[in-house]
Amino acid sequence: MLFAATAGAAACNEEVVIGQTLAEVAAICPQPTLKEHRDLWEELLEGKKKIRSATSYDHWVFDTGPQEFMVSLIFLNGKLAELRNLGYGSMRDPMMPECRNGEGLALGDTMVDAYLKCGEPLAREKRGDKAVVSVEGEVTRRTSVAIEEWTYRYGPDLPGYTLRFENGVTAEIRPREFGK
Repeated sequence: MLFAATAGAAACNEEVVIGQTLAEVAAICPQPTLKEHRDLWEELLEGKKKIRSATSYDHWVFDTGPQEFMVSLIFLNGKLAELRNLGYGSMRDPMMPECRNGEGLALGDTMVDAYLKCGEPLAREKRGDKAVVSVEGEVTRRTSVAIEEWTYRYGPDLPGYTLRFENGVTAEIRPREFGK
């Protein structure tokens, strides 16, 4: 089964092209290691004139291990906008020692960084959006910021951590104590 996933990731990297739809790419590629989705919006108010735009953002990462290159695909409004090789895949230690004490976690890490450092979280929670407002002269801009939290726990005698992501970037790391 590992061979099939590796072969599928290689085919995915070689056969997808910018502009393909999510469905077209999903038909070519295996299941991604990590999927991230955000619906983003922006509103411009100038006097009584209001302009609103929306963007659907999807990020897929394929990591088949240290022998193959990881592939990153970014879709905007359902179409492939960016394809990148991220270097060789990870050789994750299932015990994730760099995450147990929090040393491996950092503000500014992307969701992909956190996943590669710490593996699959115990829980993922979408917290909705918050609006960020900026004013430039007579123009008021409201922009959405997607909020998601991931919680990690490593054992009954070890602390856990909750990472708060804003638009896919770590904005807060909170230590968590769980019942023993």
